Amino acid sequence: MISLALNGRYLDLTDDKYSESYGAVDNVSTSEAGTTLRAVTRTHIPTLSVAYKCIEEEKAFLDECDKASMLTASKWSEEDSGAELEWPCYMSGYSADLIVDGSSHRFYKVSFKLNDLEN
Repeated sequence: MISLALNGRYLDLTDDKYSESYGAVDNVSTSEAGTTLRAVTRTHIPTLSVAYKCIEEEKAFLDECDKASMLTASKWSEEDSGAELEWPCYMSGYSADLIVDGSSHRFYKVSFKLNDLEN
């Protein structure tokens, strides 16, 4: 199980489903003179896919995150002995579907992907 915060606000991932992937970027190009130009190689670039149920107040927060050009994500994992990963990112593929309209709260099934901003 993970704990996830966006811009310092913790998300209630009680019914969480997520997947992580890490990539690398290695840009190689050739100049007009035929020499090879190599950019700095970045490894361990995070991408996090999340789907869970939330109440309408948290959905409203996620609606705003979806419009933001940059977010700061913080992730803690029990499997990694509480190790923290923090990175600048943006949200993509956001969707929110109403699943329960109760007397006290509306519940939504939300899903989104957090992509590394510098990738």
